Amino acid sequence: MESVIKLSAVNPRSIEIRLIEGRDEAYIWVNEGYFSLVTGQKLNISSSLQEGVNLLNLMIKTYPLKERILGGLFGQDWCGRFELYIDGKLRGTYNKSGGELMGSGKYTVAKIELNIDKKPDPDDEPDDDEIKKQLSSIINRLQNIKGMNPTHFQNVGYSTPYITLKNNIKINVWKNLVEVDHVFLIDPEGNCRFAGYVAWVRRKKFYRALQQIRNDFPGV
Repeated sequence: MESVIKLSAVNPRSIEIRLIEGRDEAYIWVNEGYFSLVTGQKLNISSSLQEGVNLLNLMIKTYPLKERILGGLFGQDWCGRFELYIDGKLRGTYNKSGGELMGSGKYTVAKIELNIDKKPDPDDEPDDDEIKKQLSSIINRLQNIKGMNPTHFQNVGYSTPYITLKNNIKINVWKNLVEVDHVFLIDPEGNCRFAGYVAWVRRKKFYRALQQIRNDFPGV
């Protein structure tokens, strides 16, 4: 099993990945997003990150055997060397290589859990009426997700932030022991305002609905 590298950042202005060397094709998965990388260039992935835990997979993909032969890569190992920068400062270098004979392989160079902590500006006080309207709208959206079942709040302590919206309103998620997906809406004071769950068969549509809420109620 691949070991996971854990990093953290408080109010980061930029998170960048730089590819130093990659054979055959280098790319990165950021949460649910995919980005190809170009050797020597930095890629700013800040827009794909959110408060809380972000999953970054630094990957190498090898070409099919025919393409490797035509490209003069047959018999050469795959390799990847990446750098991670936070606010312009190098925070980690990740290297890996290995043998490749048949082509069409995918290899993980590094798995990173990047925890982002966003501290709100104490001088930027949100409007109470605005927050009430926002909470009401989001609750309505959650209640109308197909297959949503309201539940009690007692398991909110097991949940982790999934999306942070304007005014520091959070949507947390949690899977119980039988892998049922739960959602919790947390107000700016940390109080749970809605709790619900969906069945396994609704999982993909459930997460798509949460991402749509994120798009419609932008974060801070």
